[in-house]
Amino acid sequence: MKTLRRLTLLSILVFAQVACNTTDHSSDKKASDSAKAKVVAPQMPVDASWTAFARYIAGMHDANNDSLEKTEFWKMHAAKTDLRWRLLTQNVGQPISTWVNEKKYLPSTAPKTLLYPFAGGDFYYANLFYTNRDTVIMIGLEPTGSRFQPDSIDATKMEDYLTTLDRCMFFPHKLGFFRTLSMDDDFAHDLMNGTLHTFMFYLARNGFSIHYVDYFDVDTNGKRVAVEAGADPKGLRIGYSKAGDKQVRELVYFSKDISNTGNKKDPSVLAYLKQRGSVVSFFKAASYLMYKDYFSDITNVVLGQSKIILQDDSGMPMSAMQNGGFTTEVLGEYTKTIGLFSNYFQKDMRAEYEAKKPAKLPFTIGYNAEFGECNLQLGTKK
Repeated sequence: MKTLRRLTLLSILVFAQVACNTTDHSSDKKASDSAKAKVVAPQMPVDASWTAFARYIAGMHDANNDSLEKTEFWKMHAAKTDLRWRLLTQNVGQPISTWVNEKKYLPSTAPKTLLYPFAGGDFYYANLFYTNRDTVIMIGLEPTGSRFQPDSIDATKMEDYLTTLDRCMFFPHKLGFFRTLSMDDDFAHDLMNGTLHTFMFYLARNGFSIHYVDYFDVDTNGKRVAVEAGADPKGLRIGYSKAGDKQVRELVYFSKDISNTGNKKDPSVLAYLKQRGSVVSFFKAASYLMYKDYFSDITNVVLGQSKIILQDDSGMPMSAMQNGGFTTEVLGEYTKTIGLFSNYFQKDMRAEYEAKKPAKLPFTIGYNAEFGECNLQLGTKK
């Protein structure tokens, strides 16, 4: 079962310090900042070290990695990754991108912040379904993770890391979703110790350069604060851009339990989300958690702040969107759920599918990929 998974920019002077910092957990020296701050790309240069790291683990050439790229195991990793990425793009990425461009569910007035709860390290689908967002906020139970210096790692251990990374990056796409237990095993690796690694891989493979990586915590008012010494950081921010971007984009990740119980114990992330303002939201293979009363906190935030919601049936009941002031559209096919979640089958939504007979989607994602079918529901705030 896929369970609940284990986020804003620095001033120029602070970034200059972070960009040169080679420690695993750099921290923000300011007590708080504006959640909606934007940074124009020319004012924040690419961090060559972080970009080289991302490209190395993604099996892509970078001039700063010339000596590292001479090993036979990296050459094999690069060749294998090139082939698998081409196949993934052909079979999954391109069909989704084409559908998104044709569907045009993101008007120019749509909020530029994407909220993706229960995401883990899944930047891949967030970037496909919600292109050109300024900020992507993702939440999971997975740890943030830390970087290592590839040239200081024993060759055997480095080869094992790349093998683990390869499995984590590509196997889930065969299933249509990321398996929490598999990710727990992968992130137990000495080197691959959190979502940082999946983010770096996907960012590099999608043609992005890295501007900064910053670890932070959040106080009860939702403001960013420095990471306390010896503490595991709650938040991770990555600044990224590609050629043609007019500003640095930001990926924000929270390692946090956002059940009502988790929010009662620590309301910081919920407070952060509430001050973000309008967002667009995405749910995929979300374990039907928002069907449950004890996830009402995050459900209310999504319904209250979202202008657009795109989800499969594992997000929230379609009736919840309708009762929350959204017009809804059913997409793809919806005939069943996998046995593990059969008690969450929506008979009323099935009836709407039967009445409207929407076209089959040109891709399969989510739990029902094993049946060769895919469903999505699009909610637009009235």
